[in-house]
Amino acid sequence: MSVTGGLFAGVAAIASQATAFGIISDNIANSQTVGYKETQARFQTLVTRSPTATAFTPGGVQSKPLTDPGRQGLLQGTTSTTDIAVDGNGFFVVNGAAEPGSDDEYLLTRAGAFNTDENGRLVNTAGYYLQGWRTDASGNIVNQDTRDLLSSLETVDLSQFGQIANQTDDVTINANLPADTATAATVVTNITIYDSQGFDYLLRTTWTKSAAANTWTYDYTLIRNPGTINASSMSLGGAARTMVFNPDGSLNAINTGVAGTTNATATETLTVSSGEFSRSVALNTITLNWGTFGQPTGMSQFNGNFETSLLNQDGSGPSALTGVSISEEGLVAANFANGQSRNIYRLPLGTVPAATQLSAANGNAYSTTSTSGDIVLSIPTNGGTGRVQSGALENSTTDIATEFTDLIITQRAYSAATRIITTGDELLDEIIRIKR
Repeated sequence: MSVTGGLFAGVAAIASQATAFGIISDNIANSQTVGYKETQARFQTLVTRSPTATAFTPGGVQSKPLTDPGRQGLLQGTTSTTDIAVDGNGFFVVNGAAEPGSDDEYLLTRAGAFNTDENGRLVNTAGYYLQGWRTDASGNIVNQDTRDLLSSLETVDLSQFGQIANQTDDVTINANLPADTATAATVVTNITIYDSQGFDYLLRTTWTKSAAANTWTYDYTLIRNPGTINASSMSLGGAARTMVFNPDGSLNAINTGVAGTTNATATETLTVSSGEFSRSVALNTITLNWGTFGQPTGMSQFNGNFETSLLNQDGSGPSALTGVSISEEGLVAANFANGQSRNIYRLPLGTVPAATQLSAANGNAYSTTSTSGDIVLSIPTNGGTGRVQSGALENSTTDIATEFTDLIITQRAYSAATRIITTGDELLDEIIRIKR
C-alpha cells in the first residue's frame, strides 16, 4: 500500500542524507589535505513503478558520490624544490612499490608533496613513489621507443647521482700572439682538463713563432698528476700544427694551412686515449675552439705582449649532489656543489578519457576502471596536459563555507525524512484503530 511505500521512501531519504552527511564530513576533514578533491552528493529518483493517471507508487531516492579528480586546486608556494604541482590537466604517475613489478599497480595523483626516503627515492606523504623516464645528460628519454608504456617508467632515484664527474669535451682558448716577436720564440697556455673519472690534467699548448710571415706552429703536452712529485708529461697529437693569421691580425687558417671560410667557427679536435691518460678511463675527444676565421676574436696576432683573454673548458672533477630542479616540462636536473647540473629524469603527466570514472585509493591516489579508460603518458605541456610547477603544492578543493552550508541543508533534509516515518507510523496506527 502507499503508506508502506511512503515509509520505505522515508528510509531511502534518511539513508541518502546520511550518505551526504558522510561526504560533507569527509570534505571538511580533508580541507587541508594536499591535492584532495572534494566529493559531491548527487541525488537521483528511484522509481519502482511508473505512475498512471489514477495511481502512484512511491519509490524513493538514491545518493551517488561524484568526484572530479582533475579539478584544479589553488597552488601554494613552498620552499622545497621536490614539492610539485600540476597546473592544468593531468596527474603524476606513482606506484606503491619502490621497484615496481608486473603485479604492482600504477596510480594517478595530484598530491605532489615528495621527499627523498632513506634510499634517495622520491616518495610522497602517502607512501607512493614518483615515476619518471630516465634521460641522458641532454634530456632525451633513454627508452624513447617504448615511452608510451607504463613499464618504461622507473622510480625517480637521486641516490644514483650522489657524485658526478664530467670529462672535458670542449676547450676554448682566446689569446693574442705577439706579431713583433722573434722567430723561434715560444709562449705557452695552460688549462686544466678532466677525464671521465674526474682526474685532472694540465693541457699545455706551446706556440712557436715561424720564419714564415704571420705563421705560428703549436703542439700539445699532457701533464699527468700536475703539482705533485709524480708529475709526468706526454706529447699529444703527433706533429706540430700550424696557425696562420691574416695581415689584419685575424685568424686565417689552422692545422691544415688551408684558409678557413670567413665568419666560420675555427675548431679542431684532439683525441686523448686511456693510455695517454695512464688510467683505465674512456677515450676523450676534445673540441678546441679558436674563434672565428677573418674576425679579431679568439686567437689573434697583434703587436704587443702575449696575452690570454679566455681559457675555458666544460669538464669537472667529482662533486656532490646538492639538490634537484624541475622544469615546467617535467625535466628533473641534478644540481652539484661545483655549480654544474645534469638532466636525469623527465616526469610524465598521465591522463585518462574519463577522469570522473577513476576509482579512489588511499592517499589521494586514483586507479583506472573499465569506464575511465587507460592511462596515456605525455610530456608536460604536450598532448593537452598542463605544466609542472616546482616548489608548489596544490591545495584541497574543499570550500569550508560551502560545506557548512550544505551541512545545514542536509541536517534539515534528514530531519524532514524522519518526519515521513513518524507520520507513516501514525497513519498505520489509525488503520489499526479501525479494528478496535
